[in-house]
Amino acid sequence: MAKQYRLGRKIIDIIEQHHGTSLITYFYQKAKEQGENVSETEFRYPGPKPQTKEAGLVMLADAVEAACRSLVDPNPARIEAMVQKVITNIFLDGQLDACELTLKDLHKIAERFTKILTGIFHQRIEYP
Repeated sequence: MAKQYRLGRKIIDIIEQHHGTSLITYFYQKAKEQGENVSETEFRYPGPKPQTKEAGLVMLADAVEAACRSLVDPNPARIEAMVQKVITNIFLDGQLDACELTLKDLHKIAERFTKILTGIFHQRIEYP
């Protein structure tokens, strides 16, 4: 679809890379629970991993936002913990190895994501 609408090579690259070779955890766990003999590689996106800082940032934003939406009570502490967990897991899985994001960048990104998501998910008072 991106090619059909001629979005440009850089945008298309980000779209293709933003899942990297991440494990599709939900479906992998479901298959394991059903007793299937499965390999993680069967439940990984085909890649490639993010090749630019921008693609890495989109990967992180997509994963963090989705994870925070799953929080039952998204208070600031839970949001911060989820942001840290998701970024750490993506880093440890090697998904950011080719995109030149530094640990300093990841720290700044985590701070910004936490601030933004805390603002989005803050509790509003109930109006009469």
